[in-house]
Amino acid sequence: MSNGLAGFNPYSRKLRKELDEIVDIRVRNQWFDNYYANKPIIEKHGGLTSMPLIENAIIVGAGWSLEKNVHLLRGCNIPVISTDKALKRVMEYVKPFAVCALNTGATEIAQWLDVDSEGIWLVAPVTAHPDTFKTWKGPIAFVNPQNTCQELYELVQRETGLIPTLRGCNSGFFSLITAYTLNAKLAVLLGMNYSYMTEEEALAATHGNHSVKMMDVTGNYTYTVLDWLDARREFMDFCFEWMDEFRVINCSEGGILYEPNLIEHVPFALWRDWYAP
Repeated sequence: MSNGLAGFNPYSRKLRKELDEIVDIRVRNQWFDNYYANKPIIEKHGGLTSMPLIENAIIVGAGWSLEKNVHLLRGCNIPVISTDKALKRVMEYVKPFAVCALNTGATEIAQWLDVDSEGIWLVAPVTAHPDTFKTWKGPIAFVNPQNTCQELYELVQRETGLIPTLRGCNSGFFSLITAYTLNAKLAVLLGMNYSYMTEEEALAATHGNHSVKMMDVTGNYTYTVLDWLDARREFMDFCFEWMDEFRVINCSEGGILYEPNLIEHVPFALWRDWYAP
């Protein structure tokens, strides 16, 4: 196992202390509340060391392009890691190896994960909302996210001994980190757009505040928001840090996750038929 990304830690002790000062106190309280609510499940299931290692992974997000190629998952023999919101759609074509969830606050997570979960790993930070585990019957692996406040990070490490790792700012990035931590050398992305199809959708996501028009990986224009651009930067920083040992190919049909010599873009049908290991 990749030792909890020991060499990649943008959230040092100093930075976590600075984070403590700016994070909304309600969010910090929710982190602690969730951890204590989840603690019996954490003690029962443990961390990523319980999971089998993998060589490659297909990571599936719930972005708008997923409908263009999700059907091509049928028959794939490469481990699939799904984000929580995409899980039910993915399971129409393949049984995933794992699903990743991370939301601190209440969402429709119980419905997203209400599936025949036997034999599917659920990976979540200790700070995930307790509803995440309400309907889950399969195995669970927890992580101690480095990018919470210093007090919680040290408490979880002391009480559970879980491998510290990055949580990522969204479930797609968290899925990528999970694949790497499980020793994968290649990750293929589907439905990872980090954008919206229309300007109206981007404006709605920001309550009419802003949208950013960008050309995407297919040469068409798409619309994104500042939060997605920040997430993209973190995603790219991660890929750059580990590019010598971890290859990332974006097979999403559209979106903004692309940099020459860092993240290739290949249509999934082409990759699956010609390049799949």
